[in-house]
Amino acid sequence: MNTKETLENKIPLSITKPILRWNIILSLFTIFQIFCWFLALFWVASDTDQGNVYRIIFVHVPVAWCAFFWVFTSAIFAFLVILKPKNAIIYDRSSYTSLELGTLFSFLTLISGSIWGRPTWGVWWDWDPRLTSSLVMFLVCCGYLILRHFTPDLKTKRNMSAIIAIISAVNVPIVYYSVNLWRSLHQPQTFVEKTQNASTDISLVLFLNFLAMFLLSISIYKIRRQAVSAKETLDLARGE
Repeated sequence: MNTKETLENKIPLSITKPILRWNIILSLFTIFQIFCWFLALFWVASDTDQGNVYRIIFVHVPVAWCAFFWVFTSAIFAFLVILKPKNAIIYDRSSYTSLELGTLFSFLTLISGSIWGRPTWGVWWDWDPRLTSSLVMFLVCCGYLILRHFTPDLKTKRNMSAIIAIISAVNVPIVYYSVNLWRSLHQPQTFVEKTQNASTDISLVLFLNFLAMFLLSISIYKIRRQAVSAKETLDLARGE
């Protein structure tokens, strides 16, 4: 890598090319997501109890699953930061990017859940175990980002970030099983062998929407991961 080029804010092609490639892939996955939303709106029938309100499940459930995945993925990279300090810089960037996505999808989970809760429960928010544990997971993720931003020492930042990322992953099974562990207003898990409460067409479209959302998140991760690498490379070259 040319240090002079880096210092002049010219990002090397080795970083910009992957970003451009993944931008194209992101556009294709966005089209796939729009198609899946079309199926959710017009192909599957309305629910006998909730009518058309239930259709937000095709957004709410996929973003919740993506939140679980990225928070847990961040913790895996965080373990590698601690276990393999020689490659800590690489794993730290991956953990950081994953938790950014986990924070984003956790926020979308809370928002979409509140929108769904208003017509079905009559309130935007209830201190239900599922909602409360989801809020805790989101706040821990926010704490991670705040701590990382205000910690100047690089080594301390990586180690503290890794610890909080691992703690945030502890919330994932708590959120998922909260409807079973405590009395909850929230509906049971959508796909459980003995209590499956979704028809075949709904299950199929829900899976397609999750696949589309997951592919979108992969694209965003790759683009953001390259951006984080570029920023940190520039900062190191400048001696910041």
